[in-house]
Amino acid sequence: MDEEPKQQDQPVTPVTPQPSGAPTPVAPTPPPAPEPPEVLAPAPPPPLEGPQPEPPRKSGRKIYVALGAALAVVVIALGAFFVIQLNTKQAAPHIKVGVMMAFSGGSSSMGYGAMKGVQLAKKQLNADNIDIVQMDSKCDAKTAGEAIKNLINQKVVAIIGEGCSSASVAALPAANNAKIPMISPSASSPTLSTPDDYFFRVVPPDNFQGAFMAQTIYDRGIRKVAVFYTNEPYGSGMNTVFREKFEALGGKVVATASAEPDVIDLSTQMKTLEVAKPEAIFIAPNSVVSATAAMKLAREAGIAAPFFGADIMYDNTIISNNPTVAEGLTISSFPTGTKAFKQSLVNEYGKSEQLYAAPQAYDIIHILQLAVQKGATTGEQIKNALPGITLSDSVSGFKHFDSNGEVSDRSYKYDLFQVKDGAFTLVE
Repeated sequence: MDEEPKQQDQPVTPVTPQPSGAPTPVAPTPPPAPEPPEVLAPAPPPPLEGPQPEPPRKSGRKIYVALGAALAVVVIALGAFFVIQLNTKQAAPHIKVGVMMAFSGGSSSMGYGAMKGVQLAKKQLNADNIDIVQMDSKCDAKTAGEAIKNLINQKVVAIIGEGCSSASVAALPAANNAKIPMISPSASSPTLSTPDDYFFRVVPPDNFQGAFMAQTIYDRGIRKVAVFYTNEPYGSGMNTVFREKFEALGGKVVATASAEPDVIDLSTQMKTLEVAKPEAIFIAPNSVVSATAAMKLAREAGIAAPFFGADIMYDNTIISNNPTVAEGLTISSFPTGTKAFKQSLVNEYGKSEQLYAAPQAYDIIHILQLAVQKGATTGEQIKNALPGITLSDSVSGFKHFDSNGEVSDRSYKYDLFQVKDGAFTLVE
């Protein structure tokens, strides 16, 4: 610990003793200390003329810079947050969709055309959230029954197909049990018109097309027609509807003949039709193979009457197999797409070709995309969402489903084609 400094002794002035009674001397008063001289501040310089800059405010500028930097950080953070939220909301959930069509056999043009439509739709509609599982069901009832089981095991939530009515009828019970909607681009048998099931289609049932072809033939002055059809739901249904409409108009179906799908030995059937001396032959098979054989053998049997057919015959194979026999053939078809859609096919695939079911499959992808945007991600949710969807920009003529999953709009229009100079030509 430090010691305090000792105080120094002050000098003592000696006191002279005074005689008794003498006055006590008083110590002289010390003179006052002189006041310090006044120091005057220098006078301020005279003001300069003209505007003067403000003195710098260094401390305030630092504060503003700090506040600005902090605000920028907050704005960037908030912006990033909202961008993340926006992207999260816009990202559609992924779903797995089966395409169950004929990719081999006599009806393979269905699957080929449908897949082109699916691929184009995924690209143009940015439907990358829809994953496709392709399955060959061959337009065959037995094969379709196995194909749909395979798709169910792969956890698809919707199926595009089947294209043929017989295969669709065979597959539908499994779809109903699994609660997975089937949306067909072309299966049109009235047999599939069942309320509250899981079957939908973007084309009308055959009572539309059969009636359309009956009216088309009657309007050409033809009154006696023979019919060949394949013995399955599509062909049988087309035959029934055509006969009813044509005879209601005043015409007569003078003969009918049928065969199993893909059968090509049709000589007996064509001879039966020839005997009736028809003015036209209406052909309603579910297979291009059967259609080609029927026309060829009809000519060999001596039938010179013109051929008319339904949508399955809109296939260049019909022409390439026998151009002479096919010349003059007139067919109806589901709409083959808007002009813009057809041009997109040319641009995408480099050539113009007949693509059966391509615009219908394109619209199905669009419908499924809209269903997902409504929050439907399971088979049952998609099934419930479909009747509430309307396509205002359809490429196939589809507008909306009715309560039974059907196209029941009477304003639906088919395309009509005729083979001229070895090519299908649209009849305006």
